[in-house]
Amino acid sequence: MQNKKQNRGILFLIYYCGCMGLALFCSMGAGAQRPMATQKPPVFKNTIFGAPEVTVRKTAGVWTIAGKKNTVSLKSSDLSLGVKTAGSDWHFFPSRDGDLIIKDQGKERTLRLAAAPQKKIVYYNTGYKSGVQINLAGWPGTDLKLFLTLALEGPAEELVFDIAAGERNTVVRKLDWPAALDASTVDYTLLSNVRGVLLPRNWPKPYHPIRTSEPDGTITRTDRSELQSNVIEDWSMSWWGFQKGTSAMMLIVETPNDAAYQFRHPAGGPTVIGPRWRSTLGKLGYPRTVRMCFFEKGNYVDMAKRYRQYAIETGLFVSLKDKVAAKPQVGSLIGTPIVRSGILTDYLPGSARWKRDSATRHAMVTFDQRAEQFRLWKAKGLSSLMVVLTGWPKLGYDRQHPDVLPPAPAAGGWEGMRRLGRELKAMGYLFGLHDQYRDYYVDAPSFNTQFAIHEEDSTALPAIFPGTRFGDYKEGQVPYMDYWDGGKMSYLNSRFMLGHMKKNYQWLFDHEIKPQASYLDVFGYVPPDEDFNPQNRVTRTDALNDRIKLYRWAKAHLGIVGTETACDWTVPYVDFSSPLKARNGITVPLWDLVYHDAILTTYNPADLYGLLNAGLPQLGRDFDAGPAALAQVKRMSALNRRLAFTEMTNHEFLNRELTKERTTFSDGTTITVDWDKKTTTISPEIKESL
Repeated sequence: MQNKKQNRGILFLIYYCGCMGLALFCSMGAGAQRPMATQKPPVFKNTIFGAPEVTVRKTAGVWTIAGKKNTVSLKSSDLSLGVKTAGSDWHFFPSRDGDLIIKDQGKERTLRLAAAPQKKIVYYNTGYKSGVQINLAGWPGTDLKLFLTLALEGPAEELVFDIAAGERNTVVRKLDWPAALDASTVDYTLLSNVRGVLLPRNWPKPYHPIRTSEPDGTITRTDRSELQSNVIEDWSMSWWGFQKGTSAMMLIVETPNDAAYQFRHPAGGPTVIGPRWRSTLGKLGYPRTVRMCFFEKGNYVDMAKRYRQYAIETGLFVSLKDKVAAKPQVGSLIGTPIVRSGILTDYLPGSARWKRDSATRHAMVTFDQRAEQFRLWKAKGLSSLMVVLTGWPKLGYDRQHPDVLPPAPAAGGWEGMRRLGRELKAMGYLFGLHDQYRDYYVDAPSFNTQFAIHEEDSTALPAIFPGTRFGDYKEGQVPYMDYWDGGKMSYLNSRFMLGHMKKNYQWLFDHEIKPQASYLDVFGYVPPDEDFNPQNRVTRTDALNDRIKLYRWAKAHLGIVGTETACDWTVPYVDFSSPLKARNGITVPLWDLVYHDAILTTYNPADLYGLLNAGLPQLGRDFDAGPAALAQVKRMSALNRRLAFTEMTNHEFLNRELTKERTTFSDGTTITVDWDKKTTTISPEIKESL
């Protein structure tokens, strides 16, 4: 029985093979008489429930990613991009020489992404976003592999770009992708440069976020500083955008710690800006992401609100209400004027500042004299105040950090500082200290190059900001600068900052000096540092996390935390920040449209921007406390008390000349500034007093 089954199987196999052979013979004969049908290009559809309905196809060297709202085209040959939306078309430059810099065998090389000898583009689908992946490799003498993806995501069909690299012997030093937008038809570029800048396409002045130091656009300083994230002069928030007619689009950099941007705006424009990915400890290291958001009808307010949504979702936004709930002391800062008052200035003899500024080499006001000044202000009607004391260390302002104690002996020492603290408490004033843990002075008792930042090598020019602006040099791998009061300094590795802070404050506590606030200088202003010292290796992300540790320690042990000119990574940990004004372009309150009800920003009481943005008044150290000056302070303070917990919902210019503008808050308050008349109208008007 078994043999019969086997025989039938063999006969069927012979019959099947014979039929297939005949079919093959016929097809070959037919092929000799007429050409085969043209193969259709592949079409891919995302049919996963809940994901955007996207179709991906390739036709004549162009990949198309089509959703219901947006359609993206990618040209295979030069990697140029186009996006068609319901409101407008957006076009990006093709790949260019220099959009990729690599390092291989100790040498850097400049390449072009689109010129990769091995280029493969394939369908890409994560299940919630779909598009294409570009795989690049094969540059002669390298083993680098790049993986670039672009995909539509979510109901708004935002276009998300991911960048990753396979790095072994060859590493990425810089990568510009996606390319910059062709802004030749854009009306405005929106920059989160300082607190917000609207830059018309044909703006007549040259514009550079760092190096434009004069209102007319004149570049007056030699400055090698790189445009980069987490430098308030570059971007206070990791986004920028464009407006064309009634439509808009923006880019959100979701991995900002090692990001930068391509930028150019010559006199008359147009503006060129696009993402740039910097290396971390010498290589790309980890995936990077940027997101494009499109608005059929929208402007910079809509862009700021989209970023606010992103900040809330990622934890960057922590409201002042939540901060007060966590630390009730923060509530005492609402509507309270702030003053920075100095004790001792004493430039290091022979230092660069001592040589260039001979008129103010030495100045001192004792702790008791400051107390008398504040008693006078109180008597004249300034009922509340936050005093941020500067120049209190033993040698004065910006001297011998991080080893700053005891308090300046010539100004009263421990006893004088303790009396000042008690006087402020008796007056109902808040007491805070200006403090600094990044600048690392060579004459500090604990200075040791082992704990100073080391750059990658000893031959390249120093790259640490702000030495790249004010003059710098290296000794081996350690960068130095001589510009501030204390003379020669390097930069302290962030791992060692918290220990010094604990040491200093514990010594203050032991002497019954208990401030309620710490204002940490430079942290919010300057970018994080990376350290190549193998003993203390630190990435920029590590450095940010180390700074956050100081903010958290100050919050836990003091209660109120301030920082110099905050970037948005500081917002969850900081209660108040100093401002910074744009010196070029058109000022718009992008920062406040996102973060007004999350952090307090200080302004000169006479600055109408302080009223427009419902900020906190910051007094000059020589404030006269006269009736007119007090009236300005009281009005701004009362407005801040009304609106500190309230979202800024809108900003608008009211005339073509941009001389009248208005902000609107979620409680219905409007604030209108007329720059020609130098007037501010608050509706409803402020009636309460300080």
